[in-house]
Amino acid sequence: MTAPLRLVPAEAVDAERVADLVNRAYARYRHLFAGQRTTPSELLAEAGPGARFIVAEEDGVLIGSALVAAAERFIEPDMLGPAGTPRPAPGAIPAGHPWEGALYFGMAAVEPARMNGGLGRRMVAFAEELGRKEGYRAVALGTVREFGLVDYYERLGYRVIHEVEHAAGHWDFLVPHRYCEMVKPL
Repeated sequence: MTAPLRLVPAEAVDAERVADLVNRAYARYRHLFAGQRTTPSELLAEAGPGARFIVAEEDGVLIGSALVAAAERFIEPDMLGPAGTPRPAPGAIPAGHPWEGALYFGMAAVEPARMNGGLGRRMVAFAEELGRKEGYRAVALGTVREFGLVDYYERLGYRVIHEVEHAAGHWDFLVPHRYCEMVKPL
């Protein structure tokens, strides 16, 4: 059975269930960073006003989720990272930046037992279709290169537009890491 995808406003999402899923999905990177990825309150703070979540449920069980919001809040590499990090105000994006007018796709999580089954690709495609319908010019995302997802997103048509290296300790990472901003025009 293919789980249906739906869009839920951030203020209406079950933050406890989504945060739990995100933490289970990100647990595969425990060798790279300390602690957990988020808490329910951090999840909602990171989402911010106007954000929504793509959710996938099967038989009442949450098996996938991803945050979508205007990219303006997530543009600065130093402003992005684990939940609770302050974000710039909407409209603070530099004119002409590749994320200008883009829909942000982030905090994507798939139930670990369901990984590599196509649900992540379906959520990305859902975000891209949503972006087209809502008049966004691109979909933007950020990932840590050491998570091994840059090649995955490149196969889906995204390209790295900015990459910055950080020392261990940044965002509670245990190792040096490279944060990549990526974009795909729609």
